[in-house]
Amino acid sequence: MKFFAGFLLSTVFLALVSCDSGDDAGVPDRGYRYFPLAVGHYQLYDVVEIRYTLRDPDTARYELHVEMTDAFLNADGDSTYVVYRSKRLPGEVAWTYLETWSARRTSEELVIQEENMPYVKLRFPPYNGQIWNGNAYNTGERDDYQLDSLGQGQTRGAQHFDDCVTVLQHDNDDFIVFLDQRKEVYAANIGLIYKETTQLSYCTQPGCLAQQLVEQGVIYKQWLKEYGKVE
Repeated sequence: MKFFAGFLLSTVFLALVSCDSGDDAGVPDRGYRYFPLAVGHYQLYDVVEIRYTLRDPDTARYELHVEMTDAFLNADGDSTYVVYRSKRLPGEVAWTYLETWSARRTSEELVIQEENMPYVKLRFPPYNGQIWNGNAYNTGERDDYQLDSLGQGQTRGAQHFDDCVTVLQHDNDDFIVFLDQRKEVYAANIGLIYKETTQLSYCTQPGCLAQQLVEQGVIYKQWLKEYGKVE
């Protein structure tokens, strides 16, 4: 009996360590490969961001560094990963802290906390045409995300990725009042490789209605240039 109790305690300890060790080894394939969770996993992106304020566009170009720096068990017994984000302008060497996000994954979904707002980025297992509410855990209106393609290769810049999923977060064609087009692309064993957001509010006054004159909004593009793991 003492041996069994000791064996049981050892098994529980190893299971807890495994849950918090930060890798997906031994996890059955349910599409988890499209967003690997591991402490030290990082991505480096190029970003172009155009923001409109009172019709005046301001363009920023910078590099974005994203790294999973830590992990802990949350109240549901799943691991939450701390995602540290920093950026630097062209020509700069040092990184400037930007913000901290978090990522958690259950057997059914991937939830990313962006600036205190949780979004359901992926559902598991993924399949073509899959639809879910990206705002399921925040106070925003229902926002249906759709898995547009699964397991297809994509070329982004000089890089080719063999196994990708594309998620259309929103795709309206309103060029009169408010244009909202958002999508993200994830690659197997890498995570997010491309993100594009276009949200533009147009002038609706009688003198400029339907002329696609942007009052305010953002055009944002982010694509992967490097990835790896800090040991």
